[in-house]
Amino acid sequence: MSVIEKYQCLGTAKTTFFCHFCTAMAQRKKIALVGNPNSGKTSLFNRLTGMRQRVGNYPGVTVDKRSGVLRLPNDELYDIIDLPGTYSLSSKNEDEKVVQDILLNPHSASFPDLIVFVADGTNLARNLFFASQVIELGIPTILAVNMIDITEKDGDVIDIEKMSDFFDVPVIGISARKGTGIEALKKRLSAPLPIASSSLFNEEKHHKVLEAVSNLFEHRSKYMLFKQIGAAKEYLEETDLNTFEERMQPFQFDTVKQELLEINDRVERVNKATKTFITKQSDKNRRTITDHIDKYVTHPVWGLLIFLFVFFIIFQAIFTFAAYPMDAINDGVVWLGEAVAEWLPAGAFADFISDGIFAGLAGVLVFVPQIMILFGLIAILEDTGYLSRVSFMTDGLLRKFGMNGKSIVPLVGGFACAIPAIMAARSIENKRERFITIFITPLMSCSARLPVYVFLVSFIAPRDYIWGFISIQGLFMMGLYVLGIAVSLIIALLIHKFSPSGSDNSFILELPNYKFPSLKNALSNMINKGKTFVLEAGKIILIASIILWFLSYFGPADEMKQIEDHYTSLMNEEGANQKTLENKMSSEKLEHSYLGIIGKSIEPAIQPLGYDWKIGIAVVASFAAREVFVGTMSTIYSVQGDIEGKKGLKSINFSYATAFSLLIFYVFALQCMSTVAIVRQETKSWSVAIWQFLIFTGIAYLSALGTYQLLA
Repeated sequence: MSVIEKYQCLGTAKTTFFCHFCTAMAQRKKIALVGNPNSGKTSLFNRLTGMRQRVGNYPGVTVDKRSGVLRLPNDELYDIIDLPGTYSLSSKNEDEKVVQDILLNPHSASFPDLIVFVADGTNLARNLFFASQVIELGIPTILAVNMIDITEKDGDVIDIEKMSDFFDVPVIGISARKGTGIEALKKRLSAPLPIASSSLFNEEKHHKVLEAVSNLFEHRSKYMLFKQIGAAKEYLEETDLNTFEERMQPFQFDTVKQELLEINDRVERVNKATKTFITKQSDKNRRTITDHIDKYVTHPVWGLLIFLFVFFIIFQAIFTFAAYPMDAINDGVVWLGEAVAEWLPAGAFADFISDGIFAGLAGVLVFVPQIMILFGLIAILEDTGYLSRVSFMTDGLLRKFGMNGKSIVPLVGGFACAIPAIMAARSIENKRERFITIFITPLMSCSARLPVYVFLVSFIAPRDYIWGFISIQGLFMMGLYVLGIAVSLIIALLIHKFSPSGSDNSFILELPNYKFPSLKNALSNMINKGKTFVLEAGKIILIASIILWFLSYFGPADEMKQIEDHYTSLMNEEGANQKTLENKMSSEKLEHSYLGIIGKSIEPAIQPLGYDWKIGIAVVASFAAREVFVGTMSTIYSVQGDIEGKKGLKSINFSYATAFSLLIFYVFALQCMSTVAIVRQETKSWSVAIWQFLIFTGIAYLSALGTYQLLA
């Protein structure tokens, strides 16, 4: 083969170096990290690759495949893949099925050459059931028993050698968080790994069936073939599938029944063997620290009070710690905008910089402190393992509303952003429970509502404290979140009562041991979420601010000229108050601008809610994204100004009734086009997304109407 032929992937011999790189990448072997949720896979992934990644403590956090590069002691490079946590190779939900699609399909681009199965040493029985399935797939595997430091501290001794003999694979005790055993694991990965010869699968029982269809599947072991038969439609082309069905017909092989029988037998044998792997050195009746804490945290009464207290502290922190940086950012950005405008020649461009660009920036940056504090605290709750307890103790309550404990993951996630939260509902196996969860998740007050809440609460509640430390604004804020939750549960109950039942009442969730949170992880999460808010929401707000500025600055030429000529003549009169006349001219020009025309046209529909045409513009603009409301108001009022010449958010003055009406409207309104799109994607139905949008908007309008009419 010529040089050019050998490196034709890039079309020229000059690219030899890059083709060597491509060839190396294509030939690089893959290691898959597999295990149960909360087993510490992601922590091990970080140790092996050096990449930073957030570690969750409940199913649903590690949804996507994570990959990196691992350099072994022999300098060999491997692609390492962190697969989603799952409990078995028979999972029903869509996310955990990713693991099956990779491990049972040798044609998959992510099919591994090696597997590191990460087992939680504090809960071996459940973990080793899944481990036994993976080991028997015919892929070289190492069993890494994680949290070995915790088991030793609890007085438990795990017989690594006996476990290795039973499964016929190398077993290494590690602590992913502390780094114990990591070098030994790397060293073992550097050496050739044999395929396990022992098996819990009864091959003889299914020999005839397996032999009949063996040549239709690409498989590495008889057990892999057995699992492939149960999902033949996913692995075979139409022609082979027809052949498969013809060959299977004489056996009357019930795949579901046979799989359940195999699982029951496997569970029994694994549980029996696990007891021989562990020796209890301590008092068997001794309760661990986790047990003592859970006695109160998962209590039906104390647990609820602790839950409310924890989130009360979060909302208090948002206001208490963020107040000063918020004021500094708002004043600093407004001052900078005015300073830049003064350096420029007076005219439209200077106004655009001051009232368009910088006013929009103020509407974004001023809320970064709250966003960072909120997500930093949530990251700490995840790291400690507390959110798993919330899932556990809310299962009984959520079942009354047609959901289960897994629904708390997307519901709590909805406080951050409805889009990933709705996608997280894939972990709910039952379609009906998943539908109810998706439908009500947008009523959880997401971070996009936070800027609106913070802004409007300041018009209603004073910045005072009860007993010197309880923020009144924080209490009010918590009330808004509780209101959204209450209405969402009412809607869930109505769907539950008037739709066909389909729940199988199954709920599996492990409660990990409590751990000290990683402050580094929390800080990283704060920075990333703050950056995401600025870059993602900031782009929308800034673009909206620029468009709104142009619409507010320009209007029908004749009308705008008449207004300008009228006020110019007044300013030329002796003794005229220039500043007052400039503000009045700005106000009148805004009213007759294109933006004012739009606002005036919708004013009759929103007047009963206590909104004027300026508020109406902001409400309509915010249907693109809720947080646009604040930036829009900042832009409009910066253009108009007030009698004191204030600009930005400080120039706005709402009545108590109007502010309250707006708050209620934003608690319920589904003002996020991205959420509508993701609901359609997850439900595969535009009608569901449209009805959800109309219902929530209708509830928002009627609630805001009642609020204003009652308070005005």
